[in-house]
Amino acid sequence: MTLAEIVEGKKEALRVTEIAEILDVSIKKIYRMTARGQIPSLKISSSIRFDPQEIAAWLRSQATTSPVRRSR
Repeated sequence: MTLAEIVEGKKEALRVTEIAEILDVSIKKIYRMTARGQIPSLKISSSIRFDPQEIAAWLRSQATTSPVRRSR
């Protein structure tokens, strides 16, 4: 199962902590990405939330098709 499929299975808006856990990054990183407009988010009063469908689409757009090169 891909990350996008996992997120799509969520029915409620996601919180910063949930997104950080799913992406395996720090909460601080998610706040920075949100402030820079690097990840789709919703601001509700002073809270930041994430629409699961928008995050799934964003994840798919971030996927690369070229293989990762490893140094020898």
